[in-house]
Amino acid sequence: MKRKPPNVFFYLFAGVCLALGLNFSAAGQQTSLTGDWTGDSICVGHNSSCHDEKVVYHITIVPFTNPEQVQIAADKIVDGKLESMGVIDLIYDTTKQMLAGDLKNSRFGGMWQFTVRGNTIEGALILVPGHYVARQIRVHKIEPTQKESSMTHHATGTFEVKITPQDDKSEDKSIGRMSIDKQWQGDLAGTSKGQMLTGGDVTTGSAGYVAIEKFTGTVGGRKGSLIFQHSATMTKGKGDLTITVVPDSGTEDLKGISGKLIIKIENGKHSYEFDYALQ
Repeated sequence: MKRKPPNVFFYLFAGVCLALGLNFSAAGQQTSLTGDWTGDSICVGHNSSCHDEKVVYHITIVPFTNPEQVQIAADKIVDGKLESMGVIDLIYDTTKQMLAGDLKNSRFGGMWQFTVRGNTIEGALILVPGHYVARQIRVHKIEPTQKESSMTHHATGTFEVKITPQDDKSEDKSIGRMSIDKQWQGDLAGTSKGQMLTGGDVTTGSAGYVAIEKFTGTVGGRKGSLIFQHSATMTKGKGDLTITVVPDSGTEDLKGISGKLIIKIENGKHSYEFDYALQ
């Protein structure tokens, strides 16, 4: 199941709390729980259905509650992509520096227990009856300088493209201009339009092009638009193509997106791989 982005007013309330200095104190340091945390969730015991996981916790604080209520939107990393595992509701004990809450699962009961120590959270999933530890979790906070490298997503899919030459009424055939229209399927779903400038003579196997292309749709379920910048050179039949996201071109849920796109053509069909990060 895909997690819906939090309401914009929720971000506003959280921002007010942080602006007022409502951070949590842990191990003698001022540490805000709000943000992204990553680490390991390790199976304990001999449960064959349990698997060790690399996890990412997106932690938010429910504003104006007493005691403090904390929500963890939990993802696991599978093949370099984030997969949602749902939302964990917890209560934060500011005196003991502990997070605790019940496990919501129709198959068995249990509880989450975490201790906050600065920029590290450690804890366990305890199952009942029996009160035995099923998982041990240790995560650390992702600093802003780490976020892009730590939160990279991998998107794949196919697209159909229509390229239409534009008549500039020029007698110089070594330079051309074309329009781009694409239909995207897969992790990128939507359409894009752009303009391409070409130069050279393809009959010699050497040419080049630059292009600007605006994509509108969804990326990994997130809605918005972004702009791709193309730069390509072909030397005697050997090509070198770079496609990157124009900085700060993302809108709506794609604000802050960065990344690189790779295009593959096999048997006349176009596919892509897109590695991107969201700040």
